[in-house]
Amino acid sequence: MKSMTGYGSAVVKCYNGEVTIEVKSVNHRFLELQVKVPHALLFMEDKIRKQVKDIAQRGKIDIVIHVEEAASTKRVLTLDEQLLAQYKEAADVIKEKLGSDSPLDLSSILLDRHIVQVEEVSSGNWNEEEESIQKGVIEALLSFNSMRVAEGQYLQQDMKKWLQKLLECCKDIELLAPKLIERYREKVEGRIRDYTDGDSEIDDVRIITEIAILTEKMDISEELVRMRAHVNQYKHYLNQDDAIGRRLDFLLQEMNREVNTIGSKAADSIIRQHVVEMKGFLEKLKEQVQNVE
Repeated sequence: MKSMTGYGSAVVKCYNGEVTIEVKSVNHRFLELQVKVPHALLFMEDKIRKQVKDIAQRGKIDIVIHVEEAASTKRVLTLDEQLLAQYKEAADVIKEKLGSDSPLDLSSILLDRHIVQVEEVSSGNWNEEEESIQKGVIEALLSFNSMRVAEGQYLQQDMKKWLQKLLECCKDIELLAPKLIERYREKVEGRIRDYTDGDSEIDDVRIITEIAILTEKMDISEELVRMRAHVNQYKHYLNQDDAIGRRLDFLLQEMNREVNTIGSKAADSIIRQHVVEMKGFLEKLKEQVQNVE
C-alpha cells in the first residue's frame, strides 16, 4: 500500500551542466501530472510522463527539472518588433488626442517582457546527455516511491488498529444483543399489567407475539455479520500492491451504513454508546484513506 504523499530528488552532473530533478505529490482524487522542464530538455517530457505513470495511479504529482548550464550558455535578447510598432502607433494616437509631446519611455519598454525577452541558448547538445538524465529521473522516482511506500506502511498499521477496535465493538454488541430480548419481555409484561390493572391473567401468546414483533424490528445480527465481512475485506485490500484507495473509501461508506442501521435498530443506550465509538473509528479510517493511492 502506498501513500499519495511523497518526495524524491536526484542531481546529475553532465558535460553541459548540472541537472536537478525533483518529484513531489499530494492527495488528489485522480492522477494529475505536471512536468516542468527547461526548453533544452522538452524532447524528454513524454518519456518522463510515462515513467511517472508507471509507478503512480493517483495523486497530484509535480516533477520539476532544473538545469544549471555550463559557461557555454549564452543569453540572447529578442525583440517583438510588431508589438513595438503597435505600441508606437498607440502612443502617437494618445499624443494626438491629449496634445502631449511626451515621448515613449525607453526604460519601460526594455522592461516590458512582452516586447523584450532574454532567452538562454545552450551551445551544447543535450540530446547526447539523455541517457544520464534518464538515470537521474529514475533515481528521483525510486526515492519518491520509497517514501510513498514507507508512508503507506505507517497508514496500514494505523488502519489495522482502528479496524481491530471496530471488531471489538462488534463483539461487545453481540454479547449485549441477546439480553435485549429479555428486557423487551419484561417491558411488554409490565405494559400489559398496566393496561389490565393486574386483574387479568397475562396471555403468554400475546407476550410472545409482541416480543417477536420487537425482536424482528430490532434484530441487528445481519448488520453485525456484514460489518465483520467489510472489516475482513478491508484487511484483505490492505495487503494488495495496486491502488486501493477508492475501494477502501467505498467499503467505509458501507461500514458507516451498517453502523447507522445498528444504532437505529437497537434501542439500547449501551449499544448506542458503542455505535458512537464505532463512528469515531470510521472517521479515523476515513481521514487516513484520503491519503492512500
